[in-house]
This record gives sequence, structure tokens and C-alpha cells, in this order.
Amino acid sequence: MAAEQIIRRFEQLKNNRLNWENHWQELADYVLPRKDDIYRTRTYGEKKYNKIFDSTGIHANELLASALHGMLTNPSTQWFELTTGDEVLDQDDEIRLWLQTAVRHMHKVLNNSNFQTEIHEVYLDLGSFGTSCMRMEEDENEVIRFQSRPIYEAYIDQNNKGGIDTVYRSFFWTARQIKQEFGEEILDDDMKQQLAGKPHDRNDQHEIIHAVEPIGTDYDGPELKGKGFLFRSIYVLKEKRKILSYGGFKEFPYVIPRWTKIAGEVYGRSPAMKALADIKMINQVMKTTIRSAQKTVDPPLMMPDDGILLPIKTAPGGINYYRAGSADKIEPLQTGSRVDFGFQMMEQIRMRIREAFFIDQLQLGSGPQMTATEVSQRTEEKLRLLGPILGRQQFELLRPLIDRVFNIMMRRELFPPAPPALSDAILQVQYSSQIAKAQRSADAQSFLRVFNIVGPLMQAKPEMLDNINGDQLLRYVSRAYGLPEEVLNPLDQVVGERQARQEQAAMAQQVQQEQHQADVVNKMTPAMQTFEGAGT
Repeated sequence: MAAEQIIRRFEQLKNNRLNWENHWQELADYVLPRKDDIYRTRTYGEKKYNKIFDSTGIHANELLASALHGMLTNPSTQWFELTTGDEVLDQDDEIRLWLQTAVRHMHKVLNNSNFQTEIHEVYLDLGSFGTSCMRMEEDENEVIRFQSRPIYEAYIDQNNKGGIDTVYRSFFWTARQIKQEFGEEILDDDMKQQLAGKPHDRNDQHEIIHAVEPIGTDYDGPELKGKGFLFRSIYVLKEKRKILSYGGFKEFPYVIPRWTKIAGEVYGRSPAMKALADIKMINQVMKTTIRSAQKTVDPPLMMPDDGILLPIKTAPGGINYYRAGSADKIEPLQTGSRVDFGFQMMEQIRMRIREAFFIDQLQLGSGPQMTATEVSQRTEEKLRLLGPILGRQQFELLRPLIDRVFNIMMRRELFPPAPPALSDAILQVQYSSQIAKAQRSADAQSFLRVFNIVGPLMQAKPEMLDNINGDQLLRYVSRAYGLPEEVLNPLDQVVGERQARQEQAAMAQQVQQEQHQADVVNKMTPAMQTFEGAGT
């Protein structure tokens, strides 16, 4: 029975994840407290920051997520492009125009959807847990809708190539939500009674398992055959061992990026895992420093066992009575605690936490003596250092996301008709985010360094410029720095304009020569007439 197989597979994936849950819970407590429902269920509205005495880890993770959002998927820029992978085809004006139009349409769809809000949650999970889960599904109004799912919902597995191709999700819905999603006919008598019963019965929740995995097992239904589906989608009501829905996807509907991973492990590891010891330490140091500061500001009191009348009043303006003639008095107990040392220690720990979250590379500072060129070069150098770290995100997050959006839009005919030359082409993605541009700019910098070296020689020997193809150099440097193709004229147009200018220059020169000849003739005519008159 398919439902039993799904539940059995779910339990297996659940057991494989047990060790991670304790780790995630600790990370959530100190780095992402609002998502701390890993293996315990809290009451709605319950406080979630009870363990936090210092917010350095929380702030560092939020800053990392914001930086990733701005550098990889900035909504104000086109952070990816499409290419055929063939330089000859890419130079074709019609093909290049269609690719650029398709990219603009895709960016518009992404920015008009809830992508920007959900992708930020993905980056927060990446920095804290090392693994994120986001679902991409078609939407009638927004074309595509995104859902960032909490890590405790997702149970994943990878294929022989190390890519995630299986996602089981466990979540809880009321009978009313099940009816809204799957229809009233799917409800059994118990659920119908819940809907018709007392108000508190409406909140009874049921565990649902949603399994998405590659097609190819013995419980693939006939409704998936011949429709081009590569992944099946099965919803199972766990307590009833009942299938609620059965369908398929032509692309994997999830992106499961991982920050980094160890060979053999399925789930990723995060910067927060590396900094967890320091994050826990700074919370304890802050807690101790607070107590020390309280003792310094409001120290404990020493008083004799006799001679002072109780109760002792420590409020401002309080009056305490003591026996007349007694030399005893109330004195503060000075412990000699060094509160400043606690703050110095915390600052060192904060620095290590910021380094673990790459804050020193994300905050691109500049000195007062730096020029704009030096600031730009330092910025690009720091972004290039982040390139290898974020390369996994291009492969596991951005590429499957772009493929899914492109295929959905193609099926819904949201692109203009493609040129015939693209019928057999396999389109590729080229990233044009800040980091990608910084990496490509290194090639442009190489040319500039060469030009600075040979520049003085070119002044002495201008014929050296014959070795450089100026047109290709301009296009190469402009693409390296991310200059839009729209500002560059097509090569055939450039050639045509040059030929037109040459023809105009030739015609002007011919007219000038004819005019010069006419002037010469006009000047010589009187002399010729005089000569002819003298000869006669």
C-alpha cells in the first residue's frame, strides 16, 4: 500500500535526522530564537528570547542574511542572465534580444511575487542551521509562489551525485484546512464531526506527510505516466494511513541549499555551528558581567549583628535607626570586581563571532585617505574572497530556482516566440550579481595592468596598437563590469556606420577634389585667354 510505504520511508528519514535536531535546537535558542520549535512545541505567543543575554550571534546572522540577499538576489538589479553557451549564437542580435527580454520577464515575475520575503528567510536558515528549505509552486495570479518552510518540517535525502532529490515534509492541519486544500469528499466521518462540532473541536490538528521524490518505484500510479512528470507528489494523512492527494511535478519543486557539508552527510553545516561555542560563552560572560555590575552599583551591605534596628531601608531617602552611642554602622561590601575586564573579554569574543559570520568581509570599510578607485578595488577583492564560499548557493539554490521559474513561464507562454535557432539550444544561466561581477572584473583588471605596463611603450611605438582588437576589447571589458548589452550597438550596425562614414568621407573628399580642380580651372582660364590672345 502506497500510504504505508510513504509512512515507513518517513520514519526512516526521521530517525536519520535525530542527531541533527539537538544541534539545531541549541542553534535556534541562541541564533534564531523565533524558530526554536525544533523538537519541542511552544504555546502561541510564548517568549522565545529567554536564554539571550547578548544578541551578537543574532545580529551577525541577520547581517549575513541581508548581505547574501543584496549580493546574490538583489531586487533592484538583474542578478542573472541567460546564454546559449555558444558564442556565435549569443552574438546574433535576434537571439540576444530574446534572451534579454526573457530575463526581464523573469525578474519581473520574481519581484511581483513573494520571492523577496521568502528568500530572506532562506538566508537566515542557511546562516544558522546550514540547511534551508523553500518550496516553489505555480500560482494562478502570481505565476509562481514561494514558501520558506522551517527546518523542523523537512526530511531530505540525496541521490548518488550528492544532490537533494527527496523531500518529506511533516505538518499539522485542522479538518477545515484539509477540506479547503483537498475538498470535502476527502473527509471521513470523524473530520466531518469535528467541523460540525463544538468550537474547540475545530482546532484539532492532523499530521500530514507530503512526499516528493523521483518517479521510479512500484507505487507510481498510472496517472503519472505519459505526462512528462519526473517527481511524484503524495499527501498522506498519517493517523488514518490514507492518501489525500496524488500528483507529479516536471521539475523538483523545492530548493534545499546547504551552506557547506561534510562528505557522507546529507544536512549542511553553518557559520553559527562554527561560532556556537563563542556565542554560548558570550551569553554566560554577559550574564556574569551583569551580576558583577549590579554588585558594583548596588553592592551588598555589611552590618553588625547588633546595634541596628530592623528593617534596613536601602531606598533613596530611607532612614535607618541605630542604638545611641554605638560605633557600628552599615557599610557596602566592596568585592573589587573588574566590570571593565568583562567588557574587554566580550569584545574579543564578539570579534571571533563576527569573523565566523564573515562580517569583516561584508562590512566594506574605507579609510580617510582612500580614493574612490581604492575603495572600489578593496570592495571587489573582498567580494571575490566570498565567491568560493557562495559557489554552492549558485548550484543548489539559484540554478534550480531559475530553471523552475523559466519552465513554468514557458509552459504558460509568458515569453515572446523564440527565434527558430533556439529550438535545439540548451540555455544556460550566467550570474550577474555583485559577487559574480567582482569575480569577472578580475579579468578586466588583468588587461588594465597590462595596458599600464605597455602604455609608455605604445607612445614610443604607436604601431603596437595594431595588436589589439579595439571592438572586442570594449565588449569584453564592458561585459566583465556588467554593462547592459542595450548600451552597445550590434557589431553589424557598427560596421555599417563605419562604412557609411567612410563613404561620406570619400564623397566629401571627391567633392573637395572636384571643387579644387574647378577652382584651378577658374584661376587658369583668364591666363589661358590672355595667352591665346597674345598668340593671335
